Amino acid sequence: MKVVAVVLLALLLVGAAAWQILFKGEDSARKNVTGDLFQDVTKESGVTFRFRGDFMDGKLIPTMGAGAALADFDGDGWLDLVLVQQVRSAKSYRKNGHTQPLSDCTRLFRNRGNGTFEDVTERSGLRACGWGITAMWADLDGDGFPDLVIGNAGEPNTLWKNNGDGTFTHVENSGLEGGRFTVGLAALDADGDGIADVYVGNYLESDPDRESKTPAKAFMTPDQYVGQDNFFFRGLGNLRFEDRTEESGLKDPGSKTIGAAALDYDGDGKTDLYVSNDQWRNTLFHNEGGGKFRDVSDETGTGYPQEGPTAFGRRTRSGMGLVVQDLDGDNRPDLYVTNFSGEPDTLYRNVEGTVFEQSERQAFGGDADPVIPLSKWGVVAIDYDDDGRDDLAVSSGQILSRLWTVVSQWFNPIAKNFGVGEKSYAQRQFLLRNESVPGTLRFRDVSAESGDLGRLVIVGRGLSAGDLDGDGKLDLVFNPIDRPAIVLRNRTKGGRSLEILPVAGKDRKTILGTRVTVDGRMKEFYVVPSYASGSWTPLHFGLGAKTSATVSVRWPDGTAEDLGEVKVGAWKLRRGEALAPLRASAAR
Repeated sequence: MKVVAVVLLALLLVGAAAWQILFKGEDSARKNVTGDLFQDVTKESGVTFRFRGDFMDGKLIPTMGAGAALADFDGDGWLDLVLVQQVRSAKSYRKNGHTQPLSDCTRLFRNRGNGTFEDVTERSGLRACGWGITAMWADLDGDGFPDLVIGNAGEPNTLWKNNGDGTFTHVENSGLEGGRFTVGLAALDADGDGIADVYVGNYLESDPDRESKTPAKAFMTPDQYVGQDNFFFRGLGNLRFEDRTEESGLKDPGSKTIGAAALDYDGDGKTDLYVSNDQWRNTLFHNEGGGKFRDVSDETGTGYPQEGPTAFGRRTRSGMGLVVQDLDGDNRPDLYVTNFSGEPDTLYRNVEGTVFEQSERQAFGGDADPVIPLSKWGVVAIDYDDDGRDDLAVSSGQILSRLWTVVSQWFNPIAKNFGVGEKSYAQRQFLLRNESVPGTLRFRDVSAESGDLGRLVIVGRGLSAGDLDGDGKLDLVFNPIDRPAIVLRNRTKGGRSLEILPVAGKDRKTILGTRVTVDGRMKEFYVVPSYASGSWTPLHFGLGAKTSATVSVRWPDGTAEDLGEVKVGAWKLRRGEALAPLRASAAR
């Protein structure tokens, strides 16, 4: 009996160890999290959504997850939410003519005006029911209402015209369809004609049918795919676009693009473009005027990381999520790029609009950088405490579950790359407080003091930020894999803010590239990037204890207006008109 007991005990121990290795892996949770900066209000928010992709059939595609994007689509001053969904059952999807129940499609949630939401997908007319990955809100026709672009994997992208009455119409033959593996989207006015253009960043040469036919035991990594070319589409007006990739110089051939963002890095009034790529050189395109661009990645230092580790011993990193924001207070946009496990996120400080200085080691502690062991995706610049400096929230999560990470290596030696870094599938999330001074970037990890944000252990992907309840604080929305979407309410005490949303006027010219300066701090209005998430949200200025600030604006055509002293609150800005309250009550 003793021998039997010993054998059973040994088997149990071996079984427990195998279970830990194959299914659970490393525990990523933080210990002793304190504070109440962010509170999980998902249940009371009314947001009920769970990303469900068909991993067995779609293989690589569902591992990419999907986006979460914010915009006030109905013009009532409150931020609404779109959460991108994928095909739940590929077999049924094909059998039913590439359709699936609306309940399994991308969902649109309308803000009721108090930070709670109702699902209005059915009555809105939105029918985004394919292999979705990316959502981008942008007013592409200059009517004052943000339209919606959904980027798909191996299927045509879809453009949804905002009718201004709470409904959407699918724009057929817009020119944006493509049908490739679209993850990165950006909107910009490349040639200064007042009409919004669109840049489409594509990822890998694959599609759902190819993935379905790939043997499950292949476990192919992104390294084993060829990258797809990107495309630039010039706006013709009335939501029609033409391919001007070759003429513009924006092709970026062979890249594996995940992120794209518009910015004016040198302050010359013309919109430039930054593209983040997976294990491929990132690219900065300088706008030469007239819709022509030049690759300046090498001369500006933004293509390859100059120091610090890469995951696979290469010159490149994994370029996933993007932040474009002035992080050191010098009124020039800096760049923050999220990367894979074993790599720090890349931080490029803009030096006088000419070159970029790689600064993550200085900013985050070098080898002690807390995000290095994890796989990072969604990221947002968020002045959570309204002290006037933009902080960073970063969402993490591994590509494959622990079981598949282990099993894949039995069949494909290259699949060992899936296991780089911390051996966990669901991972902890980050809040990094900006403690920089002009000329020096410095951040402190305050995740363990952040309340429910610090307690989150999820397979993070899409992430967006915006003031959901009108209290002047920026809240967070996560769209993870294998767990319902999460809404975190910002409960940070103290601090006031001023928010300004540029809106197209009667001339219907795009307001992309509008510069707003508040008490000497300048921000540009573009689609807010993250990972697979493009939000159309007001410019947010933290004012600390102040109750008002001096505001001026420079419109995309170079004309300027002095708006004088403006009270804290949320305001709508139209050319030649006085500021109007964004919502029923502007004062906070």
